Amino acid sequence: MQAHDIPPHIRLGLSHQRLIAGLRTMIASRETDDRLWLLNRQGRAHFVVTAAGHEATQLGCAWAIRVGHDYVAPYYRDMTLVMALGQSVLDMLLHAMARRGDPSSGGRQMFGHFSSRRLRIVSGSSSVGSHLVHATGLGLAFRARGEQGIAVMGLFGEGATAEGAWHEGLTIAGIYRLPVVFVCENNQYSISVPLHREVPVPDVAMKAAGYGMPGVVVDGNDVFAVYEAAYQAMERARNGDGPTLLECKTYRLRPHSSADDDRKYRSAEEVEAWRARDPIKRFEHYLVEHGVMTGDEIDALRREVRAEVDAATDAAVAAPWPPVESIADHLYG
Repeated sequence: MQAHDIPPHIRLGLSHQRLIAGLRTMIASRETDDRLWLLNRQGRAHFVVTAAGHEATQLGCAWAIRVGHDYVAPYYRDMTLVMALGQSVLDMLLHAMARRGDPSSGGRQMFGHFSSRRLRIVSGSSSVGSHLVHATGLGLAFRARGEQGIAVMGLFGEGATAEGAWHEGLTIAGIYRLPVVFVCENNQYSISVPLHREVPVPDVAMKAAGYGMPGVVVDGNDVFAVYEAAYQAMERARNGDGPTLLECKTYRLRPHSSADDDRKYRSAEEVEAWRARDPIKRFEHYLVEHGVMTGDEIDALRREVRAEVDAATDAAVAAPWPPVESIADHLYG
């Protein structure tokens, strides 16, 4: 048997258990995304940023991270990623509804500012792309302290590549060969601006040469392609071989956020064409084709996840708000 004839999950050493857990995370993220949009329309979740369409990119990246060992600087669309690393449906809902039990900020940050000391998820700032300076700073700190074998993954949309902070982060990482993997989740639109008006080259990864690091392009809707490239980049970083720019080409299936009307800048036909390439459906088809799960088992998994989302919604709605007397917590030393 030729190498290309071996199913990707076998070639990459991914067990059936890990594949099923991965599908559950993807479905849980999409179902939570669905629920958040309903809660937003009900006035219970002030602001929502969708992850729909990015699930394969984010799961593949999560598989390449050593949870609790490596550091992650996610961007506001990375709900699937942080759920794959260990945050729950309830965590996402508490976060979106600004409840006291929100593990990311105790109800203080806008949705999408994911954070966890335990999981080494670093909360980003609100300025687009500035968290990549944080990722580079972490890598530089490890170098200064002589800590080895730790990698940092910083994720962003292609729109961030037009920001000065992106340039600063990659420049320093390239000069000092820091253990950072920069992952571009290229979904074709920088909010309402199409790719060709935001990036002057066909691939964001082409820019890597200017920063002294390799650039890699993969199909962001293929979880195995993403995992393989992300794994190699993270290993390269941990081994002291420097940073990598990984571009995952994907698409967001909903508006940029609950404050956006995507009908103003893209056609329904374009969105439907990408829906036909939905990464969750693609992964489900693969698992059935390779005997990992049956269609009935996938249906049962979906029912299980929906029940979890329903229970988490009830719990989050009933959860207490942060007390008024805590308003100055974490602001002053």
